Amino acid sequence: MSEPEDTPEVETQAEAPKVETQAETPKVYPKLSERELKEKINLLRQRIEQDERELKIIFRDISLHSTGGNELKAKRDGLNARVKELSPKAAELRKRRDETNAKIAELKIQRDQMRGKGKEFSERIGELKKSRDELNLSARGRFETLEKAYQEELNLFLTADLPLEHEINIFNRLNELNERLKATKKANEIHSVISIEYAKGKEIYTDMDTLHARIQALAGESQKDHEEMIALYNEIDTIRKEADSYHAQLNEKFKGIAPLRKRISVIKAQIPNLRDELGVYLEQLKEYQLGRDEQKNLGKREHAREKFKKDGRLSLDEFRLLVESEDIKL
Repeated sequence: MSEPEDTPEVETQAEAPKVETQAETPKVYPKLSERELKEKINLLRQRIEQDERELKIIFRDISLHSTGGNELKAKRDGLNARVKELSPKAAELRKRRDETNAKIAELKIQRDQMRGKGKEFSERIGELKKSRDELNLSARGRFETLEKAYQEELNLFLTADLPLEHEINIFNRLNELNERLKATKKANEIHSVISIEYAKGKEIYTDMDTLHARIQALAGESQKDHEEMIALYNEIDTIRKEADSYHAQLNEKFKGIAPLRKRISVIKAQIPNLRDELGVYLEQLKEYQLGRDEQKNLGKREHAREKFKKDGRLSLDEFRLLVESEDIKL
């Protein structure tokens, strides 16, 4: 926000090299008659008095225009100072929010990677469960139950004296039980693998929950900083608008003052010229007066000389006049 110029600033510069210029030709004023001189002198004095009165009026008008200007400037500058105070705080909140959001983005990438691994574990566990369930379906019983039945059939097959047809039936049942035992054993092995994979998957999901909690906490911090930042920027915007209002009022004041100052410069420039011209014509008038005085004194001198020659008696003024004209030697 630019500040209106209260007074012209003078910049200190290095002294410029002197350039020889021709002396300005003195202005020549016409020789006037005594009557013309008196009229001209009166006119010049009137113009000088008029310019001086105008200067007083202009200075009074400037004072009126400037009334309240210092107060407006103080308010504007105070508000601008407040903006300068709040802006770094808002910028710091923005920086902190953005840094927090960057951390959140990194954690989300990690979480997504873990989610991918968790999905792989889930899919693998699903496939293992399917294989286990198919084997359990084939086994149609628990390992302990099947093993007991197998041992009973095997003992019967090995020890009992059975007809051939019965032995063949037992042998077939032994083969069937053996396949079912293999299936349930394999199913148990797969179940153990499932338990291990499930533990690993659970660890991943636990880590994901931890990451999610961190993300939520950081999101809360980010939101808090964001809301504080927005509140500060809103306050800054309001303050700036108020400061701009005072600045506009100042500009209006100085717009009214600028032409008055310009007029002051014109008047101040012309008054010395008028005084110079007045001085020249006063000198001319003085010459007329001196001429008259000289003629008058010449008549008095002749009268005093005649009087001195006649009776030697003189008044003090007559004596002084003859001494000054060296008609009487002391």
